[in-house]
Amino acid sequence: MQPRKCDCSPMCSLRAANPMRVRPVRTGGATFASQSAYLRFAPDHGDLAARAAGYAVLAHDPAVPAVAADYWMHSERFYQAALAPLKRDLDGDPAFERLRANPADATAERLLAERIGALLEQDPALARTLCRVVDAADDEVYINYFRGVDYRPDASPVGPERLERITEGRRHGRTGTGRDVLVVIPLSDRDGAGRIRNLTACLLALNDQTFPADRYCVTVVEFDDRPRWQSVIEPWVDRYLHLPGSGLFNKSWTLNAGVRATPGEFRTLCLLDADIIVDREFIERNHARFADPGHDAHLPHTEMLSLDAASSDRAIEERCGTGAPQAPLEGMRGLLLRDVPGACLWTRPELFHRVGGFDERYRGWGGEDEDMLYRVAAAGAVTQFDDVFLHLAHRRPPMRTAEGKPFNAHVPLGTWTGRDGYGDLAGPVAVEDRTATGA
Repeated sequence: MQPRKCDCSPMCSLRAANPMRVRPVRTGGATFASQSAYLRFAPDHGDLAARAAGYAVLAHDPAVPAVAADYWMHSERFYQAALAPLKRDLDGDPAFERLRANPADATAERLLAERIGALLEQDPALARTLCRVVDAADDEVYINYFRGVDYRPDASPVGPERLERITEGRRHGRTGTGRDVLVVIPLSDRDGAGRIRNLTACLLALNDQTFPADRYCVTVVEFDDRPRWQSVIEPWVDRYLHLPGSGLFNKSWTLNAGVRATPGEFRTLCLLDADIIVDREFIERNHARFADPGHDAHLPHTEMLSLDAASSDRAIEERCGTGAPQAPLEGMRGLLLRDVPGACLWTRPELFHRVGGFDERYRGWGGEDEDMLYRVAAAGAVTQFDDVFLHLAHRRPPMRTAEGKPFNAHVPLGTWTGRDGYGDLAGPVAVEDRTATGA
């Protein structure tokens, strides 16, 4: 979580002004954060031509700015720099033009890599220059690209009907009465845009764990004007909670309410997004990390692979339908987000309550996870691991106001204390900004 030395985006300015006190840990296993992942799951990523073709995808795919606007603002110039040495040779090239017209075309990507490879064979000086700029881009970008060697864009769609067949005959109703782990997942899906599908897959994966089922509880909190998805959610959780709400989603309030409204005392908390599909050892591995008494909280991941639609379908089919212990990366394709502050936070309950939970002034997309991590890291010892983290595709919510400003630009980072309350089922706590007076 070290800040880049630039202020090209609000994210960069934020990290430069408020560096995270997070200790990184590299396991050296088959993870995105280690080189072995690229060699094992996508060996062509070790090839310069294929890496350059990946930058052509990143430079032209509209999914890139949509996945994280601030990350794209920082990274876009490095995408262009990585392609600059090839510009003269690629302008008008059929493979390049085909990829530019459809960046998700895996065949066009392979053809472009072959074309670039031929250029590098003919011109060693070009190969040296391209290697230098691609290496520099790899070190700087916050959104990279991953395509496994077995990726195919023709996965069968996994919709409600297929999920119903997958869940048919499986045990309904959880019995998590233990007090080791509480998993809290927020949800807002008013139009069935994909999140309820993803949440169902997330819950199925959480019900298939090596950790004993009676030692962890799962709570889902739905923010909506009515309990829209209660009948779908309840069979797979220990507790369903509906919070009446309209307008912009208040993820912070839903998480705080889920923690405070779930009866009992727990040794660890897992605050998990609804679009993450976890492996079978997820709970056991992360709960065990608290065996160190000096360990207060952690992010399980350094990078998160935001899967495309076909890969999301394949991941759900493999993990939930076939019952694989994890979704195989060889068949996956997506955008690799670096140093992601959200998606999942594990913490001791004492630390969560000490900082007053998430800042309930955040509404809409963006900022609440980074704010929480900043305050947790200031109050306790936080570690960042490099587990593989897979994010399922869904329709992207608006990221900015009608005026083009980030929804939560007005919220002063790190000033929430929770002293006026947090997680109140009656509604989010309205807190005036006391920073001007120093209160």
